Amino acid sequence: MSPGRNDKTAQSILSAAVSSIGSVGISRTTMENVANLAGIGVATVYRRFNRKDNLVQQAIRYEAEQLLSAVEQQVKGLATVEEALTEGFVAFLREAHRRPLIRGIGDGNVVVGLPMIAQGGGMLIEIGREFAAHIIEGFQATGELPEFDAKPIAEIFARVGHSVLLAPDGLISFDDPYAAGRVVRECLMPAIAAQAAAAGGTAPGGAS
Repeated sequence: MSPGRNDKTAQSILSAAVSSIGSVGISRTTMENVANLAGIGVATVYRRFNRKDNLVQQAIRYEAEQLLSAVEQQVKGLATVEEALTEGFVAFLREAHRRPLIRGIGDGNVVVGLPMIAQGGGMLIEIGREFAAHIIEGFQATGELPEFDAKPIAEIFARVGHSVLLAPDGLISFDDPYAAGRVVRECLMPAIAAQAAAAGGTAPGGAS
């Protein structure tokens, strides 16, 4: 977490950086541009994020966390792990498409250069893995799922979502919520069912 990440000024800087990167890209985003968008002095930006690459990295993380916060609101209260993960996956794709910075990690229009794609993508996978694991562990806590290590399966969910951002075109139309949901139900839920069976439990949400 970056210095001052929880104060309003830092959040204003991160929000301005997200807006600038999403609009003109990383190479054309400057600390001065971000300061102007945030309505503060450039020295304040440097005090909290001493280098541009640090600001960019934290802006990607900030926007990814905002995305997952929006997804979390959409899956809250769903009754089964299958419903939560299916809706979560569909909501992730929908929210990612609405956010130029996140979408740009895949299409190359925002994130310029393989090192930054790898850095941003790795961060998305990490945050997505923790989010999916949190959902699975929540259903373990209620007894719908037995105890097993949720992180490897959660990483599969995160990597599939990331691959869709990198290469959205293919045989599966991920713009279609039903088609995206089928990927979860038919390809990813069986992995959870296998883990549940190995741990001595029953298949969740009708998965087999």
